[in-house]
Amino acid sequence: MADGKDLAEDEYIVARIAGTKIESGRRYYLIEWEGYDLKDNTWEDESNVFSTEAIKEYKTASKRQNKSSRNPLASKKALLHNTFDPDTGTYTKKMSRPTIIKKAETVVVQTQKRQRDLIETETESVTVSKPVKEARIGMENLSLESKSIFDQKMDLVRQSVPVKYPIVRMANHQLINKRPVYYVKNLKSKVTLINEVDDEIPTNFIYIDQLVYTDPVQPPDPDFLPGCDCSLSSDCSLACHDVNAYDSNGRLIIHQGTAIYECNQACGCSTKCKNRVVQMGRKIPLQVFKTPAKGWGVRSTQFIPKGTFIEEYIGEVIKVEEGDARGAIYDKLGCSYLFDMDFAQSELATKYVIDSYILGNVSRFFNHSCSPNLEVYAVFYDSADNQMHRLAFFAKRDIYKDEELCFDYNGRIDVSVEEKSEDSARYSCHCQAKDCRKWIYH
Repeated sequence: MADGKDLAEDEYIVARIAGTKIESGRRYYLIEWEGYDLKDNTWEDESNVFSTEAIKEYKTASKRQNKSSRNPLASKKALLHNTFDPDTGTYTKKMSRPTIIKKAETVVVQTQKRQRDLIETETESVTVSKPVKEARIGMENLSLESKSIFDQKMDLVRQSVPVKYPIVRMANHQLINKRPVYYVKNLKSKVTLINEVDDEIPTNFIYIDQLVYTDPVQPPDPDFLPGCDCSLSSDCSLACHDVNAYDSNGRLIIHQGTAIYECNQACGCSTKCKNRVVQMGRKIPLQVFKTPAKGWGVRSTQFIPKGTFIEEYIGEVIKVEEGDARGAIYDKLGCSYLFDMDFAQSELATKYVIDSYILGNVSRFFNHSCSPNLEVYAVFYDSADNQMHRLAFFAKRDIYKDEELCFDYNGRIDVSVEEKSEDSARYSCHCQAKDCRKWIYH
């Protein structure tokens, strides 16, 4: 049983070790197989498991799950969350990160991103992030060794991506209320930045407009995409899809919790097809601004009708195990920039996470609100893998000019607040909504 290259015919790749047990004095590991459903999990004698790295990752995950330093191999039987036990024919408890975005000084249950030498902003994802200054203070609580390793890893991420979209000051030194205005250069749809609170400008992340896949994560393979043969270049959704996600104006008409399946490069239709919305990119101009209590936020510079696509959550795509490791650091910083690709979590364990701490777009600044005007949807247009999808923000209602754009970091419709609060960290909420829940969990 292998976990690498040059497989023999009777060898398979281990996706992860999800449990251990002892029977008749022998140890067995519960194996999840790469490319197979969880129901295909098998218990394998330890003599057949050659991956010491997988065993190490299992021990780490088990200790983190149980919040204990106890050796997980000491139990007669122990299972991780989000797996399937063939002995009993049952799934284990499903646990997931918040499915929202956290922001610089606001706690949210979604994905978030980080900063760089261009612009800075602290927005969280699937959890909420705190202000940049607070994050730096939080670094003091880390050991020097942990901080050094973390900084080195983040430096490598920075160096892996060219700066295509720098944050620069407006020409002719344009001012608003005597404050300088900045913008993200080279974007098709404008993003401006202004700070009327202090003199800070977000500069500790790199602005990107496409997902970045970090090794060992690979981009989805287009050869596996199913395509339509529709010849109606502008209206093929009427003929090719059982459920239409958009109306004739390209506005969303399906309920949250339903995935969006757009046409893709394997389809016969053109880019004018009305079932190509998210993949065509943001059309709405936005402004990043400094709030008095929540750090950086985002507002619209024009009226936005209900159902309009706002922006895609963009960042670095990493394995969930790497996300867990980074999340432990972010927790100590009082922030999080992680957003799970967890649409298929009821059937398959979450495999990938988007991290916007170092690499991100304007959505990394979206704040939390208990009464949000944005909703998040899973979108498929370049992947046939249910465990790898896009995350897109749509207007939940009509949004007015200069209104802040927010989503509910605790916005999962399949998890109650009570369930979230059992083993979750929490942050005080500053959304000031009439129905504010006072706390944000992740």
